[in-house]
Amino acid sequence: MALVLVLFLLIQTDWLWRWDQLLYDMQFKLWSSPPSEDIVIVAIDGASLGELGRWPWSRGLHAELVQRLTAAGVKAMALDILFAEENSNDPLGDLALIEAVAASGRVVLPVVIEQYSLGGQLVEALPMLPLMEVAAALGHVHIDLDLDGIARRVHLFEGIGAPYWPSLSVALLQMIEPGKWQQLPGERREENRVYSEHSIVRDYQVLIPFLGPPGHFPRVSFIDVLKGKVPAEALRDKIALVGVTASGLGDGLPTPVSGRNQPMQGIEINANLIDALRRGATIERLGIGARMLVSGPVLFLTFLVFLRLPPKSVMVATGSMILFTLVLSLLLLHGFYIWFPPTVVVIGLILGYLLWSWRRLEHTMRYFEQELERLQSEPKAVPFYDETLHISSGLQFLGKILSLDGWVLRDQSGQTLQGDGRLPGYPGCDISDSSWTNHNGALWVSIPREKGTWYLGLSNKDEARIPENARRLLVELMSQSTLEPRSRSRPVAEHIESQIQSVQLAIAELRTMRGLISDTLRQMMDGLLVVNPVGQVVLANSQARSFLGAETEDELRETDIMGLTGKIELQGEQDWAQALREVLVEQQVVLMQARIPPGKEVLVQMSPLSVERQKLHGMIVILSDVSLLKESERKRAQALHFLSHDLRSPLTSLLSLARMRKQGNGPHDPDELVERLEFYTRKALQRAEDFLQLARAENVDQGSFQETDFVAIAHNALDEVYTNARSKKIQLIRSIAADEAWVMADSSLLERVLLNLLSNAINYSPEGSTVELHLTAGEKEVVCCIEDQGQGISDEDQQKIFDPFERLRNSAGVRGGTGLGLAFVKVVALKHQGTIEVDSTPGKGSRFCLRIPSESLDG
Repeated sequence: MALVLVLFLLIQTDWLWRWDQLLYDMQFKLWSSPPSEDIVIVAIDGASLGELGRWPWSRGLHAELVQRLTAAGVKAMALDILFAEENSNDPLGDLALIEAVAASGRVVLPVVIEQYSLGGQLVEALPMLPLMEVAAALGHVHIDLDLDGIARRVHLFEGIGAPYWPSLSVALLQMIEPGKWQQLPGERREENRVYSEHSIVRDYQVLIPFLGPPGHFPRVSFIDVLKGKVPAEALRDKIALVGVTASGLGDGLPTPVSGRNQPMQGIEINANLIDALRRGATIERLGIGARMLVSGPVLFLTFLVFLRLPPKSVMVATGSMILFTLVLSLLLLHGFYIWFPPTVVVIGLILGYLLWSWRRLEHTMRYFEQELERLQSEPKAVPFYDETLHISSGLQFLGKILSLDGWVLRDQSGQTLQGDGRLPGYPGCDISDSSWTNHNGALWVSIPREKGTWYLGLSNKDEARIPENARRLLVELMSQSTLEPRSRSRPVAEHIESQIQSVQLAIAELRTMRGLISDTLRQMMDGLLVVNPVGQVVLANSQARSFLGAETEDELRETDIMGLTGKIELQGEQDWAQALREVLVEQQVVLMQARIPPGKEVLVQMSPLSVERQKLHGMIVILSDVSLLKESERKRAQALHFLSHDLRSPLTSLLSLARMRKQGNGPHDPDELVERLEFYTRKALQRAEDFLQLARAENVDQGSFQETDFVAIAHNALDEVYTNARSKKIQLIRSIAADEAWVMADSSLLERVLLNLLSNAINYSPEGSTVELHLTAGEKEVVCCIEDQGQGISDEDQQKIFDPFERLRNSAGVRGGTGLGLAFVKVVALKHQGTIEVDSTPGKGSRFCLRIPSESLDG
């Protein structure tokens, strides 16, 4: 608004008129139009002066010219020559001229307003009285000059005391068409203004639309007309304008199309004015009010558009509006003959853009400074070690975990800055800053600094003991100590660029922090969901995606949390609606037990995200996989159950038998007593052994596995149970289809597995039956199956036969037992990346098959 008001003041004072005139002149220099064909200039030129002698000529020659033009049939003629006084030396010439003008009846003569001395009174110089009386019309020939001395405008009426003299052009046109030129174009004078009777008063000001440069209108020479060299047809029905064009004689004036070097003669200026009046093409300048009505909205709307555009488009918009203003001025001038000075609008647009840019720049700088202060207060994602002490503490830490013999940090001259242990000697050679260099058994790398370079040397007895990953860890420490990417920015004297560089560094640090947070979330073992206050997921990590069965993290974003709860089955009496209400409304932390497919147990932790200035941002949902923990708790409970019941039971029986013996109620036969004691003792030992074997199998280290021949293990197991089978008259059948079958295994565990399976088959098979061991070796696996003819196992019991501490009744192999033996079999099979299968029908025996991946001798 302030700028628009200033520009209105510029319009009022016309302070930028020079620029407007420059644009006005340029348009006419670039825009030319053909002149009217019925206007011809009769030029008093150099050729005429050469033939007729020096100026002034006898008025008889002018009379002869008038006669010839009249005889040729010209429509009208204007003599731009002032015959103010009678020539006493040539009265006959005066008489001839008066008679010729009177006979023609179509001659227009000029009136000149003169000032004989500086500051003197203005006078009107008229033709001599006899000549004035016979002339068809009189008109003034005054052409206005602007402040820069250029002729651009003319007043169609002017005079001393009152504007009663028409211009020569208007007088000529009014003579030709008397009724047509009563209404004239142009800017009127102030009606209420009082003028002095001795001052010149003007009215109907118009701008002349020059059709072209000097010489643009057709012309003929004065002498050629006198000699009859110009055909009458070339002059008939035309307007003849007679005037001086010879150099040094004429009233030449600089114009927009000629400039000062080639002035245009007054007679040709009148020719342009006559042509413009006849075409209705005289130009009128927009008034102050109209200019304000056009300029104000253009400027104000442009400034409003600035607020809506991005900064990079504002310059384009400004340039477009400047071009629009210039085109509008050009269109009004050549299409509607209205001159709209565009300089004020153009200057306003430029100033508006500069002011807007300054305001935006100031705002941006203020924002930069505020953001810099805020960002500098944020925690650093990657620390920047600028001091040798900081680097030394980092190297001491890495030296301990990497078992380095020593390290040293030297400057460019080789002086030791920091070191520890056995210091390697200074290499004195070129060291790369991108890779490690070996020199005399030490590894060296350079660290670019702001002033010079640092060199880090590591000494170690065995270079191979420093793996590549460890070297990368050391390089990472060095990268955080390198000044080149952070501080070696080119120096700048300009404050804005300095601030931009500071913001760039802060943003880079922020990106690093964001990347660190993103990587941390992605590598978390727990699933993480961030939910906004309306229940939409706005952030999810990869573990949450895996837990909830989504293909990508983006699939979870903007998902309703209630839609995801169907995949999380809560344990207990809690429900999701209640839990979400407690977190979002009551702002409490909620812990819940849940299960997710496929059978994983998770701990659901929900807490309000944050409350800042009483504004709730949402909540955080953490899904922790506690399956192993729950499994461990179940095993602990089962172990306690085993210790409190299964292992305690035979020990209790032993104590009861001893108490009964003391009281005299036990068996009196010593052999029976010993047999019972041995039975309960062996039972307790067997259960303890089974428990220890299961624990050993669960904690076995697979790295200790060695190549083992499964065939030899099978033979050893069969030999071990031979005596037990023979006591029950059970026949052992060996169906081994390979001479050797190599596997990576713990031989003692595999042999124990076969002993368990064979012992169960023998113990719970009827006398006189058979137990068969089948063993086949393929390229990918070894299969060992043990088949008996016992009671079999029901389908229900087959589902839980390998669970530890399960008590199954009337099932072969675990009747009345705890299931530790078969649980041990399953654990060993899994540790060897194998499987254990059972196929049994009640009353028809059972078949257990163990499958172990094979391993060739060559690995």
